[in-house]
Amino acid sequence: MKRLVTIGFAAAAILFSLLAGGCESSGRSAYGDTSTDHSRAPGSRPLSLNFTGDIMAHTVNYSMADYGNIYASIVPVLKSADLSFANLEIPVSDSLPLSTYPRFNVHTPYVRAAIDAGFNVFSLANNHSNDQGSDGIAATRSVLSAMQPEAASCGLRAFYGEPMKPVLIPINGKRILFLAVTEILNSYDTAGKLVYYVAPTDGARQSFLSDLSRMRSDNPCDVFVLSIHLNEPEYVRTVSASKRKWFLSIADAGVDIVWGHHPHVMQEWETISLGNGKDEKQVLFMYSMGNLISGQRYNPDRGNPAGLREYTGDGVILRVSFDNGKINTSAIPVTNYTDPQQGPTVRLFDKAFVSSVPVRWKDYYGARYLLMRSYLPLLPPMPVNAIIK
Repeated sequence: MKRLVTIGFAAAAILFSLLAGGCESSGRSAYGDTSTDHSRAPGSRPLSLNFTGDIMAHTVNYSMADYGNIYASIVPVLKSADLSFANLEIPVSDSLPLSTYPRFNVHTPYVRAAIDAGFNVFSLANNHSNDQGSDGIAATRSVLSAMQPEAASCGLRAFYGEPMKPVLIPINGKRILFLAVTEILNSYDTAGKLVYYVAPTDGARQSFLSDLSRMRSDNPCDVFVLSIHLNEPEYVRTVSASKRKWFLSIADAGVDIVWGHHPHVMQEWETISLGNGKDEKQVLFMYSMGNLISGQRYNPDRGNPAGLREYTGDGVILRVSFDNGKINTSAIPVTNYTDPQQGPTVRLFDKAFVSSVPVRWKDYYGARYLLMRSYLPLLPPMPVNAIIK
C-alpha cells in the first residue's frame, strides 16, 4: 500500500452530548471468541470512540473507600462515546491478596467501578498480565467474562496453545475488530504463554503482520483496533523512527487504529493517509497514551513540575470520530489529583479543576499543563472550559 501524506496532529474542541453509555447483548467473533454486542439502531451519525491510557492500582489506589470517586469527573465524557477503551494493567483475582508493584493484583470492585464509569473495552495484554501466574490469568479472564455484555476484553488465552482471537464488537450499525498484544513481559515463565505475546524480533513481527492481515480478511469490519504494549523504555516522551516505521507496517497489514502503551507517559498521536484513489484510507497512531490512573504521582513534587515522574500523572482522553472514512480526533486533557478526602482521582484539566485546587497547587498544575502543551498536539484553549493560556 502506497503511503501518501502525513496529516499532522488533528486536535479540536468538541461539544459533548452527554449520552448514557451501555451495552446490551452478546455475540461471537469469526474466531469463536465471546464478544459484546453494543448494537444500537443503525444510523448515519459518526462513530465515536474514547481512548485512554493505563488503569493501574498501587496501594493508594486500591486502598480507597469508593473506587467510583476515581472516575467521577470524567463519567460524562466516557458515557458520551459509543465505546471507551482502557488498558487494564493489573491482574484481577479475588482469591489473592491486593498487591502493588512489582506484582499487582486487584479485586472485582476495582474493575466494576471502571465499567460503571463508562469503560466498555479493555486491553488485558501487558507486561503485568502474568504478575499472579496462571491462576491470576484465569481469574482475570473469569472476572472480565462475567462483566459481559457490559464490557469486552482481549489479550489472554483460555489455554496453552490457543491462537490469538480478536473480539468483534457491533456498535451503532458498525463492526469494530479489537485485538490486544504485548511485546514485553516482566516474567517469561509458563504463565506468560497465556498472554498474547509478540516477540520484538524481525521474524516474530513478520509473522504477526501476516496474522493481522488474516484476521482482517476473516473478520469483515469497519474499524480494526490494535492495542500494543511496546518493548521500549519507560518515561520516554519522544517517538523513535523505528517505532513510527513499525506502526506503519501494522497499518499496512490492515489495522486502522494502533493504540500504544508501556512508557507510562504520553507521547504524540497522528493521523496518516495511506494508499491512493479508492484505496486511500486514514489510520490513527497513538504512540503512547500514558497513564489514566495510577499511584506513580501520588505525591507531586511542587518544586519540580518538570520532573521525570511528574509526567506520569497527566494525559488525555482522545475522542476519535469516524465519519465517511475520515478520522477526526479531539484531545481532552486529564490529570491525576489526590483529593484529601477521596484519594487519587482523574480530573478534567479545565477551569473548574484549576479553580478548585488549594492555592499552593495552582502554579504546579498550571506549569504541568504548559509542559504538556509543549510537546503534545494540544490546541489552546483547553477543550473543556480552558483557562490556562
